[in-house]
Amino acid sequence: MQVFSSASSEDFRSRFANRSDLTALLAAFCFFLSAIEYMLPKPLPFMRLGIANLPILLAVDFLPFKWFLVLAAAKVIGMSIISGTLFSYVALFSLAGTMVAALVMRGIRRLGRDSISLIGVSIAGAVMSNAMQMLIARFVIFGEVAWLIAPLFLLTGLITGTAMGFFAEYFVEHSNWYACATGASEVMDAEGEGGVDQEPGRTDRGLAAMPTKAGTDTASEQADARRPAGQLGAKNKRRAARRQRYESLLEPWMAAVLGVVIAVVFLLQQGIFVKTLFLLLFIFWTWLAGKRFSLISTLLVTVGIVATNLLIPSGRVLFRLGPIVITEMALREGLSKALTFEGLMYLSKAAIMPGLHFPGKFGAIIAQAFQYYDRVIEYRGKVHAKTIVRDIDVLLQKVWLSPKLVGEPSEQIGQAASMVFPSMQSRTRRSVVFVLIVVIIVGCILGAARATGL
Repeated sequence: MQVFSSASSEDFRSRFANRSDLTALLAAFCFFLSAIEYMLPKPLPFMRLGIANLPILLAVDFLPFKWFLVLAAAKVIGMSIISGTLFSYVALFSLAGTMVAALVMRGIRRLGRDSISLIGVSIAGAVMSNAMQMLIARFVIFGEVAWLIAPLFLLTGLITGTAMGFFAEYFVEHSNWYACATGASEVMDAEGEGGVDQEPGRTDRGLAAMPTKAGTDTASEQADARRPAGQLGAKNKRRAARRQRYESLLEPWMAAVLGVVIAVVFLLQQGIFVKTLFLLLFIFWTWLAGKRFSLISTLLVTVGIVATNLLIPSGRVLFRLGPIVITEMALREGLSKALTFEGLMYLSKAAIMPGLHFPGKFGAIIAQAFQYYDRVIEYRGKVHAKTIVRDIDVLLQKVWLSPKLVGEPSEQIGQAASMVFPSMQSRTRRSVVFVLIVVIIVGCILGAARATGL
């Protein structure tokens, strides 16, 4: 048994009064769980199991309402940065689902705290989150066919909500960190076996195989970054080189602003031809940025969206395939929605870069949350299935008391950029040149579409 010193225990308890710091820690665990969730296979592109809402569920009893909403918003922004979906419909689904779930869970817990357990709160939040996402999908992607998918979607929310609720109840009863957070305990201790004390020289990294920074695509990409160059395949090495050049070329905020502007222009387009050209541009941009993507997955998602829209015929009949009727309006609408969905996904991947910061107090919380996130994935202990609650409790306490991380100095970034591009010393100047090139290409696409009338 490891018992922390009275000084560290005092620091441990007093820090819970800092609501922004506590919110950042919980947001970091939302990021971590969302990174895991992002890598799990799912039948629909925007479908999530909802495990990233677990820290929000745990916070329902001890975070003030304002900070509770800040946590929900920080979770959406952070996971959108990590998954590269900030400018896509996926971020919209996540924002709507998370905020509705947070409000429902908070309201139910406050109205029936003595009679409704965290299991009931979790189920209500998960079902309402999925219902809100399905409602948005009805208007954005699937049309009337969304109601055919809704039962499965709501059933998934019921199952995952129940599982999360049981876990939350058990965690609340056995977590020392949670007891300190709610003021139920003033003693902080943790089992050393869960990863607090490691043997000298031990290299087991435990959770370190997970994504680490904003803009990271998958765990395998981070694993690639840690391997010696000789172990990487030629394809991965070329992609890594492209990513390094791209990130040295652009200021993250300028790439984000460019992405927002182009997203607005893209959403205003109605023609299939012009949307296809934009999608090709975004795919090339994503390739240039060194981000991972799959054309096969893009094709499958496109086919799925189009096929779903074809289930409700509208417009002139083009041809029949047995009982299936292919109509012009349904086909065009399906293609348009699929191109828009995939276009925003690729644009978001390309325009979101590591080092993107948000202004104000909310931006400071996001930045602090990513520092905590780094500590989580760099944690050297292990989380075992049989002792998961104890191990997570130890992890929370260790992350909470670990010293602050210091980011890479901007001078080092500037030196790295000048080494990659010795002929151009100003990163801002290079960013402006890149923005102008993209704007010219976008103008050419719009001009070609207008000239052809498509």
